Amino acid sequence: LPTSNITGLLPLGPSIKGLRTEQPLHNDLDRVVCMGGAWYWFPSSYWLPRGYHLQFVRELGGVDGHLPGDFVPAKASGSVQKSTSVERPDFNARNEWEPSHAIELSQCDYAVDIEYPMREEPGLARSSEWQQVGMCHSVLDPANTSVLARMVYVPHVLAWMAGQRQEWGQMCVYERRNPIA
Repeated sequence: LPTSNITGLLPLGPSIKGLRTEQPLHNDLDRVVCMGGAWYWFPSSYWLPRGYHLQFVRELGGVDGHLPGDFVPAKASGSVQKSTSVERPDFNARNEWEPSHAIELSQCDYAVDIEYPMREEPGLARSSEWQQVGMCHSVLDPANTSVLARMVYVPHVLAWMAGQRQEWGQMCVYERRNPIA
């Protein structure tokens, strides 16, 4: 399909929305779904079920700039308008890394990770601590796909003949095998 490389994480949305909600919470906080280097592909926290919270993890690769942060809760700030417009010291306009916007992978209940077969990078699919849940979605491997093959749909036979192959990875949702106690 010509549009298969522009959908981002949208096809994973229903898989994330269907995460199990009958498991007891390990604390009074939400269950934590973590993203790494592909955080900018995540369409919205709308896809997360009630009781789940999106966090970012540096260990899942590729995160070295500024990440989005949480709004100040409306109850704490007095209004929704104030919660979204308050200036905070942990935000910057220089795309500099801010450690308070990420957590450790050990604090995650679920994670979304990309595995690229052409790369040697370790991922959650190779970890004994994590198991795949729900579906996976194919994503282009930008490091091993030519610029032309990323920009324009080229049928597979023509791409192969012209040396413009598209290499793909799998973006999947993972669950910790032994939930955090």
